[in-house]
Amino acid sequence: MVGLARQLRKAEDALAGYTEAAKCHLGDFLEYADLRRQISVLEKDASKARKADRRGDAEQSLERLKPGDVIVVPVGRFTGPAAVVDPGLSEHGHRPLVVTAGRQAKRLAMIDFPVPVEPVGRIRLPKKFEPRNPHMRKQVAQAVREAVADLPLSVTRPKMEKGPTDPAVVDRVAAMRAEVRAHPCHSCPDREDHARWTERYFKLQRDTETLARRVERRTNTVAREFDRVCEVLDALQYLDGDRVTDRGRGLMRIYSDLDLVAAEALREGMWDDLSPSQLAAVLSVLVYEARRPDESAPRLPGGPVAGTIEAMQRLWVELEQLEKDHRLAFLRAPDAGFAWTAYRWAEGDALDEILIRADLTAGDFVRQMKQLVDFAGQIADASGDSPVRKTARAAIDLLRRGIVSPD
Repeated sequence: MVGLARQLRKAEDALAGYTEAAKCHLGDFLEYADLRRQISVLEKDASKARKADRRGDAEQSLERLKPGDVIVVPVGRFTGPAAVVDPGLSEHGHRPLVVTAGRQAKRLAMIDFPVPVEPVGRIRLPKKFEPRNPHMRKQVAQAVREAVADLPLSVTRPKMEKGPTDPAVVDRVAAMRAEVRAHPCHSCPDREDHARWTERYFKLQRDTETLARRVERRTNTVAREFDRVCEVLDALQYLDGDRVTDRGRGLMRIYSDLDLVAAEALREGMWDDLSPSQLAAVLSVLVYEARRPDESAPRLPGGPVAGTIEAMQRLWVELEQLEKDHRLAFLRAPDAGFAWTAYRWAEGDALDEILIRADLTAGDFVRQMKQLVDFAGQIADASGDSPVRKTARAAIDLLRRGIVSPD
């Protein structure tokens, strides 16, 4: 959002610069340029509509052709009179085989017929015509030339119509052209220089409007997602409308992908009876995230740790469902893969023994332990008068030893 907003501001500043560069002493040049632009757009739209209509008419005209018909190919390399040898009708498109007045045999395509064609004459084709036979092609070409010899030039060399043909569009374009000529800026000696700046202005304006729509969509998306987050927090009583509750102020001190699980576990007293080493193990479930999935069940310390972790996982399932009900997906699954390691380190086991049995590098071990120490500090700050506060502080003291000691 920040990047898009920055781009939008730069574009708006550039638009202001283009407006200044296009200023005309005779009048509002942007207004004048917009009139010219509207005429161009109107003519282009009319041209596209005319081409679409003519394409359908052209396809129908090709369907009516028969062998021996003499037509005038309107465009392309083979423009001019030609005799239809094979209409070439198929469901995949019409590709008539013709012999031109220049003795060439060619199978044409729809691109050669942007306008409908009608026979201008007929000739008799040789029996069993063979396109590769030069003598037969010469015969047909001679017949084509004779068939069109007496026809007017306007028939044998038709001109492609340009511009709109709809009377309403023609009248509208004519009125707008008159308005352009009557505009004060039309007589400006620097008119075309101003026009180049306005062309840049209108192009950048289109890009800016597209960018503004993207920003608006993103803003609306973020706003809707924020509203859904607030609904979840309200349902869990961390918010009361727009007011943060006492429970919510505790949640504000927890920074984790599983912050809601931690806050709810604190509220339900799941960790109240744990020892410092046991608390370190269960907190690691909310911090650790394996780099790759492991099918085997994680190794867990004895005592109440396994039951507490199982209760936390059930809590995560409930919270995940609550998020799904509000079309959110923030909470990842808890990962107990570091619980045994955290417990043994807090219990004072040697580093070498732990690394061998946990299959960890020293770097990964230190990184995970420092994250766990930081998270335990957050839990101590968020727990208020709960027994967990003292236990979390004690767990931090146990974890901060050896290579995990603060610098």
